[in-house]
Amino acid sequence: MQQRELEVALRGEKGKGAARRIRREGKIPAVLYGPKRETFHLAVKPEELKKILTSGARENTLIGLKIKGPGSDRVGNPVVMLKDLQVHPLSQSYLHADFYAVAMDQKIEVDIPIRLVGKPEGVKLGGIQQQAMRDIRVRCLPTEIPEFLDVDVSALKIGDSLHVRDLAPPEKFEFVTDQNFTVASVVPPISEAKYEQIVSAPEGEREIAQPERIGEKKEEPEVAEPGAKAGKEAKEAKEAKEPKK
Repeated sequence: MQQRELEVALRGEKGKGAARRIRREGKIPAVLYGPKRETFHLAVKPEELKKILTSGARENTLIGLKIKGPGSDRVGNPVVMLKDLQVHPLSQSYLHADFYAVAMDQKIEVDIPIRLVGKPEGVKLGGIQQQAMRDIRVRCLPTEIPEFLDVDVSALKIGDSLHVRDLAPPEKFEFVTDQNFTVASVVPPISEAKYEQIVSAPEGEREIAQPERIGEKKEEPEVAEPGAKAGKEAKEAKEAKEPKK
């Protein structure tokens, strides 16, 4: 994965008051931490951080910090990953960032987006493709983090499922996610009439739709003989005719 560069300023002040002053200056407060490393407080230009996050793999992007300001020699220029980003709920502007310093020679665990590749055989026959897992957790060196994990689903037939155990991880990383988790599947379609029946039924009376398999014959409902009573009434009439023991 390509490493990006970000210039930040080292700050000595901490607390809410200092954070507000930084935001008034057009920057956002940030913190740098990591294993066997002192915690430092930083100031970041939000527009520069946004450029990195919108053009890369977001939290999995490797960022080389270029730290400026008095005392920056104590910090060095660490390689970090974005661990947390606070965003304003209305304006979507950045409020605070957490940077985690990584050791380039030690493996870390990250979540990688899954990208399904190919058109399943079952979809060509009318089945519906479902993606149950959007990300998969892997362990690898920071320099080996992929932007995506491509998963080929072209061989899936109707009724087939693909699990984590079915995937072959590249040599440079290993899967951490449970091997039994389903990644993708192809399910039989349901008819339009059945769908309308489900969505139009009153809440609480909706039955869970069981997809109709292609070519499967439906069971015909039993038809009562003319004049015959149905349901509970018929059962009671039958019991009344039988002699009591």
